[in-house]
Amino acid sequence: MPKKRRKLDVFCQNSKCRDFNKKGLKNIVRNGKKKNGTQNYKCATCNVSFVRTKGTPLYYSKLPKKEVENICNHFSEKNSFRGISRTTKHSLNAVYRVANKVGKHCEKIDENYLVNLDLDMVEADEMFSFIKKRRKIAITMASKTARRARTTHT
Repeated sequence: MPKKRRKLDVFCQNSKCRDFNKKGLKNIVRNGKKKNGTQNYKCATCNVSFVRTKGTPLYYSKLPKKEVENICNHFSEKNSFRGISRTTKHSLNAVYRVANKVGKHCEKIDENYLVNLDLDMVEADEMFSFIKKRRKIAITMASKTARRARTTHT
């Protein structure tokens, strides 16, 4: 008995398929899972298999989604790479790979979405002053830490 086709929120990612980027059709069928738990799909029109994570930092990743999210949460808390490696119990190279993939993905998003913002002079000035203020706070905190370190060592 053939698999029942239902509408999925996935579309064919093969650019040569006639149903490329057409969402809501019943041409996509679930086709097993990968080792990391990612669902595998198959297009009934062109018979090409693919996964949903293509074009994301999770593509070609052996780590489960929850582990990658955990590592990214540590990035947002400004933890060191070695600290993240220790707390998540993953190798340092795995943390580097995730950081590299997420960074490249963020660059692509920036290139696509932060174009032609048409900021007024006031908005640009406020953004610059916010960044300048944050930098000033970071510099003063670093100098205070350095002073404390010098006074404890002498």
